[in-house]
Amino acid sequence: MSNIQAVNNSPSDEIDLVELVKTLWQGKVTIAVCTVVFTVCAIIYALTAQQWWTSKAVITAGQYQNTANIRSQVTNLYAVIDDSSKINNVLDSETLLHDYVTEFNAFDNKKAFIENNEIMKQYADKAEVTDEKKAQFISRWAKRISASQPDKKNQPNVYQLSFEATSSELAHDLLVAYSKDISDKVRDELIDALDAKISYSQQILQANKLALEASAKQQLANELIKTNYALDMAKSADVTKPLAEMNNNELFQIQLGTAALAEKSKVLDKIKDLSIFEPRLGTIQTKLEFLSHIKLDHSMALQSVRYLQNTDYPVVRDKPKRSIIVLSGLVLGVMLGFLIVLIRSLYIKK
Repeated sequence: MSNIQAVNNSPSDEIDLVELVKTLWQGKVTIAVCTVVFTVCAIIYALTAQQWWTSKAVITAGQYQNTANIRSQVTNLYAVIDDSSKINNVLDSETLLHDYVTEFNAFDNKKAFIENNEIMKQYADKAEVTDEKKAQFISRWAKRISASQPDKKNQPNVYQLSFEATSSELAHDLLVAYSKDISDKVRDELIDALDAKISYSQQILQANKLALEASAKQQLANELIKTNYALDMAKSADVTKPLAEMNNNELFQIQLGTAALAEKSKVLDKIKDLSIFEPRLGTIQTKLEFLSHIKLDHSMALQSVRYLQNTDYPVVRDKPKRSIIVLSGLVLGVMLGFLIVLIRSLYIKK
C-alpha cells in the first residue's frame, strides 16, 4: 500500500517542481531586473560608503634603561630617602605600563584629545558639530580609540593600541599624536609623583631640623647658665686658675677658674653652629642640600612603554566590506525576484 502511495505521489511532486521551475523561468526578466537593480545599488553603496581604517601598535612593559634618564636626575633622592623601594615602585616598568594603558583608555583624555587635536577639529567642522551634538560626536570618536589585550591569558603584559579614522594616513597620524599625548601625561604624572616625594622628604627633614635646633638651643642656654653660675662661684672662692684635683663631674665646674669660665661664657654666647650640641643637624642639613639640587626636567623624553610593533599604516580597510555588500545585494535581489514572481503567479491563479 505504501508503495502505491509513493508511486501516486511522485508524479504530483514532479509536476509541482516542474510548475515551479516554469513559473520562475517565465518570470526570469523580473528576477534579472531585481538582481541587477539590487546589485548595482550595492555596488554604488560599497563604493560611496564612508571608509574606516584602523591603525594599530603593540606595546609592553619598558626596560630598565628606558627610565635611566629620570633615575639619574633623582640620584640625590636615593641618597636621602631611607627606603629606595618607594622610588623604585614609582619607576617600575609594569606600573608605568599600567598607568599608560589606564590613561590611554580614560574617557577624559580621549575627550581632551578630540577637542584639541587639529585633525579632530577638521572632522568636527566637516560634520558641522553644534554644542548640542558635541557630546555625541565625542562619544562616537572615543569608541574608536582603545587599548586592549589580544591574549590576556598568555601575554598579560602585551597591549594593542588602535585608532580608527576615515583614511589610512589619518588613522596613523591620530594614533601617533594620541600616543604622544598619553606618553607626555604619564611622564608629567611620574615627575609630579617624584616631586611630591621630594617635597615630603624636605618637610620631614625640616621638621626634624626644627626639633633638633630647639633642643640644641635649649642645651646651649643651659650650658651658658651653668657657666655663668660657675663663674660667679669661682669669683667668690677666688679660684682664678684651673684646679687639677677637683671633680670634673660637678654641676658647676668652678675648677676651671674665673679666666677660663669667663672665656667659655663669651664663646657660648657667640655660638651659631648648633650642631655642636646636636650633631644630627649636620646630617639633616646635608640631606636638605642634596634635595635642593634635584631639578626634574618636565620636558625630558621618557619612554614609559616599549613598542613591540610601531604604529602602522593600515593596508586593509575595516569598513565597508565591499565584496560582502555586493554579494549580499545580489542574493537579496535574486530572492526578491523569486518572491515577486511566485506571489504574482499565485495571484493570477486565483
